[in-house]
Amino acid sequence: MSETVELLSITEYNTIGEMLLNLIAECPYIPEGITPQYQNIGTAESIGVYTLPGAKYLKKNVLGGFTAQVKFQVAYKSFPAGNGDRINSQSVVDQIMEWLEKVNELPALSGNRVITKITASNSVAYKDVSGEDKSITFAADAVMEYEAE
Repeated sequence: MSETVELLSITEYNTIGEMLLNLIAECPYIPEGITPQYQNIGTAESIGVYTLPGAKYLKKNVLGGFTAQVKFQVAYKSFPAGNGDRINSQSVVDQIMEWLEKVNELPALSGNRVITKITASNSVAYKDVSGEDKSITFAADAVMEYEAE
């Protein structure tokens, strides 16, 4: 017997994407002068927040509340000049993810949504394949579970 997976509605998916972007924008480890972008990373030093496929409802109740799960990624593009700069760039993503995993200390989401758990992976590096701009992007994936009453 297989369990039916109900994907998040497009409205909920868009709502939680915006909330996630706003939440990450409040992170104290975002480098000064950078505003995270949704589903995009700029050509200069920047941070992108990406919601990934597979967002789903885990439980629904008869009063309209639910528990859901969203996969997302945080990416940081920088232009490191050497090993020390690369280590510092990677640490930006790692610090953001560590901050997100401290669910009890995070600001509340709107619409009676409460984050119950965030599990993050370690960051991985992606080099500019063209070699033109000398950038490197560090990215880490995470899964967020949340409830709405």
